[in-house]
Amino acid sequence: MKVSKKDVLLLLGLLGVLAVVSAYMLVFQPTMEKTEALKEENLQLEARIADLQSKKDNKDSYESQTAQMRREIEEIYQLFPVDVREENAVYLAINQELLSPMEVQSVTIDALLEVPFVDEVQQEEMPDATYEIDEVEEIEDATGTQEAPTPEAGDTQGAAGVNPYHLMNRKTTINYEVSYEGLKRSVKNICMQTDRMVIDNLSVVYDEQTGLLRGTTTVNMFCVPDQEGKEYVEPDFAGVLLGTDNIFGTRVIRSEGSLPDLEDGAEGGADEGQE
Repeated sequence: MKVSKKDVLLLLGLLGVLAVVSAYMLVFQPTMEKTEALKEENLQLEARIADLQSKKDNKDSYESQTAQMRREIEEIYQLFPVDVREENAVYLAINQELLSPMEVQSVTIDALLEVPFVDEVQQEEMPDATYEIDEVEEIEDATGTQEAPTPEAGDTQGAAGVNPYHLMNRKTTINYEVSYEGLKRSVKNICMQTDRMVIDNLSVVYDEQTGLLRGTTTVNMFCVPDQEGKEYVEPDFAGVLLGTDNIFGTRVIRSEGSLPDLEDGAEGGADEGQE
């Protein structure tokens, strides 16, 4: 079969078009996509370099501000007592009973526990930040911003985790009867305490029989153990009346308080006189 010159030219043109299309699809387009990706990556790295350079330029300012914040945190923790014991909870209940005033029916004192700073559930839900470590290190090497960490002696937060100062708390639950005015005074009295504490829960209900409020208040009492130069201060119970003349809590009938004391032999003498 004889092929004309025109058919040969058409065939060569078709082969040329296919070569151009193949070169575009297999070489040019992937190269352009890779170039765009490299441009985007370069923009991100340039932003990272600028951020690192800014941090390097402000390094002294960051260090001074960090030291100032650390001093302020330590001053705040100095406000906490070194321990919260059962007698502190009892003393608070007595103080509430006297100053509100209220009638305390029972006091529940929990064990001393460490305070978790971050909720474990929130930690699990929080997404982890990921970085290209190798790229960051190369950038830091190039800009001279990579330095070995030099933790200060007082910097315990990074090593200790979520509770660097070992903040502890003890929950105290007070059940009571009180008037409305006494309830307001009891809340104010807790807020005025010098020791660090907070009302964790408060619930009251009106008692139609007594006309008073029956309530429950749960107080979180905080402390920071092992503070240098501080010791535990026991509460002063000197002004607290201890004991009771009526161990069964019965009510006084009529004028029992004004009755004369019975002396030994008085009853027998009366019987002898009757004879």
